[in-house]
Amino acid sequence: MVKRIKITLKPKTKIRTTKSMKNMKNMKNKIHQYITKKGDICCEENINREYTINEIFNLYSMIATHFNEKELYLDYVSNDIVLFIGYLYNLKENKNTDGIKLWESIDKLTQTKKGGINKDNVIKILNNVPLYYLLSFLGYAYYRKIQINNVI
Repeated sequence: MVKRIKITLKPKTKIRTTKSMKNMKNMKNKIHQYITKKGDICCEENINREYTINEIFNLYSMIATHFNEKELYLDYVSNDIVLFIGYLYNLKENKNTDGIKLWESIDKLTQTKKGGINKDNVIKILNNVPLYYLLSFLGYAYYRKIQINNVI
């Protein structure tokens, strides 16, 4: 007869308690308040905006190429550049007039008179957004690219 031994495994990571979750949310709020008070994140001098913007264009070119629309990569950029403001539909539904005005003004700046996308204006916009916005946009572009790679 085989003797059974009861084994209890301890989790490798500590399960977060309600208190630790509250602390994490509190940290998120503190960081948000601090950056809001400062106006932007630290160390703009360490980031080459031109390089970062080119990387965004390269990532969106790869994304558009995946969908056989390489020539439309600027449309992808234009579509997502306002993403962090919110979806226009939700802004209108919530009657967020400040968000709607900002969304529409950025969107209008990206357009040419013929309805295409003006790359020079997109570059100007990206050169003038806060650093956290630019880096968030780069991160989002990279995230989309990784998603595509994982699907293939």
